[in-house]
Amino acid sequence: MAQFDLDLQKPEDTFNAGQIIRIANRMLYNINNSIVMHNERTAFLALEIVKAQPMNRRCSVVNLVILSLFHTLGFFRPDLLYGETPYTNEIDFFSRDKKVESKYMFSYYYLEFMTPLKNDAQALETFNQPFDENLKKFIYQTDYKSIIYMCARVSDFLKQHPDEPMPENVNDLAPGYFDPKYAQTFNELNKNNALIDKLKTTDYYNELELFLYRIRFNPEDTHQLLKLLVYFLDFKSTVTLTHSINTSCYALSLGKRLKLADDDLNALFTAAIVHDIGKIATPTRILEFPGKLSPEDMGIMRYHVNHTKRILGNIVSKRIFDIAFRHHEKLNGQGYPMHIDGSEITKPQRILTIADITSALTDNRSYKGEFSKEHTLGIINKMTDAGELDAFIVKKLNDEFDEIRAEQKYLQTFLKVDFSNVLKEYNDYLFNDADLITQNIEDITLGKEAQALEEIEEIEEVEELGDVEELEEL
Repeated sequence: MAQFDLDLQKPEDTFNAGQIIRIANRMLYNINNSIVMHNERTAFLALEIVKAQPMNRRCSVVNLVILSLFHTLGFFRPDLLYGETPYTNEIDFFSRDKKVESKYMFSYYYLEFMTPLKNDAQALETFNQPFDENLKKFIYQTDYKSIIYMCARVSDFLKQHPDEPMPENVNDLAPGYFDPKYAQTFNELNKNNALIDKLKTTDYYNELELFLYRIRFNPEDTHQLLKLLVYFLDFKSTVTLTHSINTSCYALSLGKRLKLADDDLNALFTAAIVHDIGKIATPTRILEFPGKLSPEDMGIMRYHVNHTKRILGNIVSKRIFDIAFRHHEKLNGQGYPMHIDGSEITKPQRILTIADITSALTDNRSYKGEFSKEHTLGIINKMTDAGELDAFIVKKLNDEFDEIRAEQKYLQTFLKVDFSNVLKEYNDYLFNDADLITQNIEDITLGKEAQALEEIEEIEEVEELGDVEELEEL
């Protein structure tokens, strides 16, 4: 097995915490831009509050802003229990119904176990509860909750009542729900609508972006945060999540064997992680369609590289950007979206293309089972003979395919997260609604089964090269 000792903090070769947060925010924008804009307004207002009124000394301004941006994560995922999708703009963020409360609880567990926020995520546990002075004495995270909740209320008011003046006293929005200290601070800062007027221009967004740009974490926490860019894909498609992890592992393994310089290897691995994040803007019905796509749907699928370009633009280095954006280009100019040829495609870019194809062929997908070694290499070698892929890299893949495959479990530890803690805590929280869960799941499942039975006769499993080449990965 090759030795791997990536330094994931080399400048320009990977992402810092500020870049990751900005990219993650752009990804969520493609699921529901209205919620993201709500979060951004909330984060900006929270930042303004703590500039004037410091929090408990155990609280962090950086964590406050991150919590503000991601406190609504539960609203971005399909909700099987309540049969809801994340695409509506008519959301009551402040209802105390179980279905709304559950979304904040999911956000709480997700941020606690999946990010460096850890215990600070507890701020979301009682998010829609009234302010409690006694609770504040014992739970420092109450300061986070108090500020975010108040600022979210202001943001929602502006969206729901764009032509109405903001009350002079913010407490009028939700009497009894705000910490008096922070409410007074907001009222003072918003005299003559000073804060609200900023929200009506791009000034607030520019100030928030500048703050995010400067955020830095230690290497371990940065790497944990980096995994969000992969796991956010699970809100749209588990298949795409798995593919991104496997592609990154193949790219890393090939890059190491081909003796890439450390900076190129870091850039390759980082670009591989985000190469398919544009698929978060692709409809799930296309991402997980169990058969051959129509020409129209294929066009939508292929546009994911343009979404990746848009999400990464002006955030990452040009080297990482080009590697990620060009993973569907071919040496003979027959790739997409730019149709460039081998004279413009660098070695890391060539490696990612081959890693992407290898993952697509060896993964279990909605339209095919896992291809054997012989079938996989047969297809890749035919593509190489046709002038699409780098022959030297493909030879390395042929020669060491078994070893590369054997490395997958080890290399996946760079990206995989134990999601079981999130699910366990969330399911325990939902346990009191067991009857409701059972009935809702039965209703939804029966509906999906009926739809599947109507479509199953049209599904053809992909087997031959001609079919494979029409799929989005190739």
